[in-house]
Amino acid sequence: MTEHVAVDNLIIWEFDFAMTTFYEVDTDLINPLLPKQISPMEIVPGVSLLNITAFNFPEGGLGHLPKFQELIASIVVTPDLSRGVPKFAMYVFSLGSTCQEHLDHSANYYKLPSYKKLEYGKINRADNAIEFGDTDGSILTMNNCGSNIGDFLGHERYFQAFALQDDNLFIADLYLKAALFEHQDQGDAGIINNHPFLKGLELFDEERVPYLQMLLEPGTRGKQFYYKPEKYG
Repeated sequence: MTEHVAVDNLIIWEFDFAMTTFYEVDTDLINPLLPKQISPMEIVPGVSLLNITAFNFPEGGLGHLPKFQELIASIVVTPDLSRGVPKFAMYVFSLGSTCQEHLDHSANYYKLPSYKKLEYGKINRADNAIEFGDTDGSILTMNNCGSNIGDFLGHERYFQAFALQDDNLFIADLYLKAALFEHQDQGDAGIINNHPFLKGLELFDEERVPYLQMLLEPGTRGKQFYYKPEKYG
């Protein structure tokens, strides 16, 4: 396990709800969203993964900020193995939050593509279900489609996060230390609406098959160790 010490290039986030779903999507649909320096990681030829992740950060979970909810849309891409072997490498193409200060911080420090302040992030902890939306309507609903919730594994997971700002591509290392349950059951994982949050990605004809889901153990908190991004390529 990596030792993380809070220094100038590392910010530690603490969250009390996390849910993520990886959806199977035709590669042709997501290719236009990717910078030329990176390519999608296909699970089978012609099929890539769209990731939607939701967090709830309690008051004090990120410095002085109040309680807020965050929604992230990303595409699973080929990792940079010179930095280590991540669970996933992801290109973040949209970030929404119910806190404007958080959005500003994410754009300035993490170079993330802030969408805009969201009107709501509704979280049903008992059912592991969420809904996020803004003045343009509901962005999505997401729910656990697993038939059984099994072991929550608390080991550390390493990820790589790519982001584009002002035509410059950045990469950051991030680590999640949290008790998470993972499953690959298929079923009704909710509805993704064709909304401006998705930056032109239209899924009208997509079945939105869930490939993988990850859930934080109820009643626990996790930590995200997010290092300052560096220019890539």
